[in-house]
Amino acid sequence: MNILITQDKNVQFLFKIYYFIFLVITVSVLTSLIFTNSIYHKITTAKNTSSDIYEKDYPVSYTGDLQTVRSLQQNKIINDIQIDEIRNTKIVPNLKVAKLPDDLNTIKSIKNRKELFIKITLPLIVQENSKLLSINKKIRLIKNSFDQISRKEAVWINNLMHEYKVDTLDSLLVKVDTIPASLALAQAAIESGWGTSRFAYEGNALFGQYVWGNTNNGIIPNDRETNAKYKIKSFDSLSESVASYMKNLNTNFHYDDFRINRFVLRSNNLPINGTILAEYLSSYSIEDDYIDKVRNIIEINDFEDFDDLNIEKQLMLITDII
Repeated sequence: MNILITQDKNVQFLFKIYYFIFLVITVSVLTSLIFTNSIYHKITTAKNTSSDIYEKDYPVSYTGDLQTVRSLQQNKIINDIQIDEIRNTKIVPNLKVAKLPDDLNTIKSIKNRKELFIKITLPLIVQENSKLLSINKKIRLIKNSFDQISRKEAVWINNLMHEYKVDTLDSLLVKVDTIPASLALAQAAIESGWGTSRFAYEGNALFGQYVWGNTNNGIIPNDRETNAKYKIKSFDSLSESVASYMKNLNTNFHYDDFRINRFVLRSNNLPINGTILAEYLSSYSIEDDYIDKVRNIIEINDFEDFDDLNIEKQLMLITDII
């Protein structure tokens, strides 16, 4: 108290200095607490998931339960799809077939069977790639303006980093990106026998993914070894199979080289090329010639024509005709 009432100017000056220092420290602490709480609030209070921001932007048509080759072939929208037109216009119809017909192998013409498989599968691949590309672009925008990140964006990024098991935005950009449609389509053709395998029409499994453990979401291969525990992962729909396949290539450590080389292509504004990236999928199959097989399917069927497709914006209405 004596210091507060003293007339000594030196003491008063010293007190003012101490008071100023104390004030600066107090303001700094309070600011830090407010800022920390703000960031924490951004990450913990909202309830958005990583998919909330983008999935609603991609409405698609559904074909209902067209479960036979005849019903699919008689469907006007599917019948009107022309593969050559897709190649020329670079636009793929905005539709979604839930499952493959179980009698696809009854189509005697190999050409017609392949075309129907492409009509069913290609839109699903491009739809999923559109989602991934949208996420990739959003991550880049957030990275470039990180000091202005909103609470919703902070939650979204936090969930996405947890989902992809990364701790930096750069690592996230390496993992969250598209799979060349040519590559995905070739692998689907190989792994599902152009849609005729039991796993494809019973479990919507286009890519032959293995699953272990006590899960009901799998089909036991007829030729599985006695002591083997794996199953072929099954799905509720074909689109789920496509999403799972892309998530596998984007997260599994076996495909680190695939993702790094894709990132190099992306960073240098080069096409994300299926033939080139097939080189890094040797772990996908135990077959020694698997990479050559994938490349041959891409080349023979000119699948690289599909690597830069866009989804048709117009929403089509499809009627179940069974």
